[in-house]
Amino acid sequence: MHSKQIYLIKHGETEENLRGIHQGQALGGSLSQRGVDDIRKVGDSLAAAGITVDQMLLSPMSRCRQSAALLAATLAPADVRVDERLAAKNSGYLGGRPRDLAVAEANRRGVPIHQLRTPGGESSEDVQARYMRLWDDVCAGPNRTTVLVGHGGGIACLLLRLTGQGFDRYLDHVPGSAGVTWVEVGGTAPRIRLINVPGADLPGRLSTRTDR
Repeated sequence: MHSKQIYLIKHGETEENLRGIHQGQALGGSLSQRGVDDIRKVGDSLAAAGITVDQMLLSPMSRCRQSAALLAATLAPADVRVDERLAAKNSGYLGGRPRDLAVAEANRRGVPIHQLRTPGGESSEDVQARYMRLWDDVCAGPNRTTVLVGHGGGIACLLLRLTGQGFDRYLDHVPGSAGVTWVEVGGTAPRIRLINVPGADLPGRLSTRTDR
């Protein structure tokens, strides 16, 4: 039985990250030089490992579009498409503002931070649900190798579900700049082969396996 290989890649560091700004859907974001370098290292490492990408799905936010373009230049995926389910969290009026304001707002309302939902926005639980819908579709689809270019929060929410952990472990699962998670899907349960590994640490840790 052939297995599927799915790579979750967080966009590279942005200039807004450096300023401590929560971008969400309010700001598209622009990669910092470190972010560009980190993404290029990921692309180079995946290409050097001989990985052939059937499809690349990406968030519509500009920081992910920029990251995906750099990856695609090296990996030449057969199909590249934007998928809205990979979008950043819609944080309403908290988007584009300092990160610590969300914690203060959750405390003011007396709700756990992962359940905080601003008017017209989403909670982290909502984000987890749409990332899981995408995940299920990718797992059920025909493509053998898929790259998903998304956001730290969404990837963390997905990893919590895949590892069976709760939101109390959320911060442990947020990837850094261009962090890579590799999941092999086949058999009874997904196998996480790498989790949130920086691009610089990828060489020598990637070896595809097509049968289980």
